[in-house]
Amino acid sequence: MELNQIKYFVELARTLNFTRAAEASHVTQPALTRAIQKLEEELGGPLFRRERRHTQLTELGRLMLPPLQRALDSARDARVQADAFRRRETSPLRIGLEYSIPTLVLTPVLTALRRRNSDIELTLREGPRAAICEQMLAGELDFASLVETSDLQERLHRWQMYSERYVLFCPPGHRLAARDAVSAGDIAEECLLMHEDAACPARAFVTELNHVHPTRRHFANSPSQILDMVQASLGVAVEGERLPCAAPLLRRPIAAEPDTRTVILTTVAGRPLGPTAALFLKLMRARAWSLDAPALAAAA
Repeated sequence: MELNQIKYFVELARTLNFTRAAEASHVTQPALTRAIQKLEEELGGPLFRRERRHTQLTELGRLMLPPLQRALDSARDARVQADAFRRRETSPLRIGLEYSIPTLVLTPVLTALRRRNSDIELTLREGPRAAICEQMLAGELDFASLVETSDLQERLHRWQMYSERYVLFCPPGHRLAARDAVSAGDIAEECLLMHEDAACPARAFVTELNHVHPTRRHFANSPSQILDMVQASLGVAVEGERLPCAAPLLRRPIAAEPDTRTVILTTVAGRPLGPTAALFLKLMRARAWSLDAPALAAAA
């Protein structure tokens, strides 16, 4: 059953005249007649009774008219919605952030995006790398901000956002506050505050830092909670240097190799982007990320 057959049937049921139905449908009368005959063959009986100059619906035709009219209306509604979708000026924007990448790094771009388009629906989701990538590949996220590694899936396009050092956060008056830099040994002697998920890049960095295994540890499930614990003098924390913190906390460089990481923006290669996502990508790629780098000397 083809949509044109349904369209011709509904028009003929309305006019009960083959000539006028063909004219309204912009086809020849023989073409309309053949389509009706083919529909009748498919439905197993005549839909119209032809009596000289008069045409009437048969009992089967009257029975078929409501569902075929609904099918035609649904097809038209679908076409209208598809046209509106293609012409839309906004679309949902869904962004995933790997653990330890602060949402604040996106603030300048999101602010610029909001000025360009006030009618956006934004979703931010934090999680481990594997889950974020899985959700992006499944179409549940448009972009992900990740710490770059050599095993990133080939299906993902990537753009470098910025590179940053890992630093130690400590409160004023701490024994390490006066150091120009801290060592792995210094960190091992401290009560370390870490993310509860071992997949967190900052936690993995500490674990791999000369096999540091501090005997005293506290855990939290967000960087902001970790810094609150540092401020309460419960320990020290290792995070990326762009993580915002309250003024009383100090950042100290870590004397280790490597001590930096690169944060990237990723999306699925070849997947069409909605208008909001496309504008977000354009703004992200145009941003001068180096201007956002914090000055450790000023933080001291």
